[in-house]
Amino acid sequence: MSTVEQLMTKEELAHAAAVTTQAVSNWARRHPNTFPQLVRRGSQDGYLTSAVAAWLDGRRIPRPALLPGERQGTTYGERFRSAVGHPVPPGTADPMPEPAAESLDERLWSPLERLLRKSEVPAVFEAIVLSLLCLRDASPVDWAAISRSSIDTIHGVVTQAWQRQTAPLSTATTVLRDAPATVYGRHQLLNIVRILSDVRAPGDKVFEYLLDQFARFRHSSPDEYLVPVGLASLMVRMVDPAPGSRVHDPCCGPGNLLVAAGKHMTRMAGSGSPVALTGRAATARTWSLAMMNAAIHGMLVDLGDGPPSDPGEIDAEPGQFDVVLLNPPFGLRNWSLPTSRSARPWPYGEPSPHNVTMGWLQTAATALAPGGRAAVIMPYNATSTLAVRERNIRSALVERGAIRCVVALPSHLFRETTVPITVWILAHPGDAADEEVLFVDAQGATRKIGSTHRVLTGRGCRAVVDAYQGWMSGTAVLPIAMEDFAATAATVTEIREHDYDLQPTTYLDRRRQVIPDPQTSPTLPALRNDLARLDADATTADLTLDRCLGRLMSWKR
Repeated sequence: MSTVEQLMTKEELAHAAAVTTQAVSNWARRHPNTFPQLVRRGSQDGYLTSAVAAWLDGRRIPRPALLPGERQGTTYGERFRSAVGHPVPPGTADPMPEPAAESLDERLWSPLERLLRKSEVPAVFEAIVLSLLCLRDASPVDWAAISRSSIDTIHGVVTQAWQRQTAPLSTATTVLRDAPATVYGRHQLLNIVRILSDVRAPGDKVFEYLLDQFARFRHSSPDEYLVPVGLASLMVRMVDPAPGSRVHDPCCGPGNLLVAAGKHMTRMAGSGSPVALTGRAATARTWSLAMMNAAIHGMLVDLGDGPPSDPGEIDAEPGQFDVVLLNPPFGLRNWSLPTSRSARPWPYGEPSPHNVTMGWLQTAATALAPGGRAAVIMPYNATSTLAVRERNIRSALVERGAIRCVVALPSHLFRETTVPITVWILAHPGDAADEEVLFVDAQGATRKIGSTHRVLTGRGCRAVVDAYQGWMSGTAVLPIAMEDFAATAATVTEIREHDYDLQPTTYLDRRRQVIPDPQTSPTLPALRNDLARLDADATTADLTLDRCLGRLMSWKR
């Protein structure tokens, strides 16, 4: 005989999770599509405990709200389950990914880089390496045959193995079919196969590592920048796609944001549950990379039949997605709309024909379904540019409640650009507008790798996510001030008074007393973090000055 599951009132739920009743109301209001629905049983209304526990499993408790004995990283789900006697599922915590293991440098990248420097077309070499890695992962039997090949047979064996792959992976790896059968080409294939056979690390980790290394080697991108794995994970944590969410990236690049979302949703739902990931690639190169990236991570991603004919085309179906993730191309100066959308008005204002970022930002906001949210990477200067169209678009987004949060990050996070960036969290414009926007300065929440490159620290990412989730739930104590991190909220009225300037530093009073983090003390790394933050501020000031001087020169003419 089955037992009837317990129903809990809002007050009982709040008591078990050790939050206020208002915090529960905030959760229900801000997440109408995912928060458990009220169930009626006879004359009683309440929430099913299992549904509440599953939803709270994805909500990390902000550090200031931890109870005595709770470790950093504890979720509200763990606290709730302990209170009501439900078991805590394994794998609830989601550790931040660390940079690729240094051990791969010597055995994998060093020999590959020597071959890469001798290759006639580096882009083709990169595609061949990644395609062979996917083949190794997808078909161990075929890979065993390839590994036994000689200089005379290698090309034919690789071609036959490629022919046995199913679409879309076969379409994404056509470079194997087209690899040159010359003596040099066959030697190159054989050398790559031997190097990949010598590496025992999981294929998905090796693929992530190689994407990063190839981007570092290029120093630039022919189309879209590769989103670092740590940054992709941070963005996904903030928008928190639940199992079953419709997740879309309308300009997906090599697919790192979609893969991060797939990992997050699979962790929440279990490995056997399907995830709905869709996207759109701007170029044939990124379409192939995104397909391979998804395949080697064991995910299905619908990217359509291929890229649009115009790489500068902006498009996403309005109102269709629960979560939108986006890293738009910053440097693209000309953009277009598909014919089907050419008559559709811009809800927040016509973007400049020479600034694609504001067009993409609007597209992400309008692609959201009710209750949806988006995470969009934007250049730092987009928060405060003086150009009339950009300022008007910012003001419309703020006034209609479409902007939830702006996170400032430093320069040198990307391999292919040194521009300082921000992450904007957007809400569906039809949702009940919040009266506040959260501003986060995480420019110091990084560490250096090499002479200039920076990566987000796990501690820094947790601080950002905790601050955002705490603010959303009403449990955060603001402002937050630490040596490498700060956050505060500003009302729409305050933002209006600052002429819709969305730089987090505008609303964070740097003259206030900084509360030292108990885990650290003022050290040389902390001072370096301060220097990195000041360097990013100086870069932004230089860009603003250049724009002002340009306008003055045009007036002079």
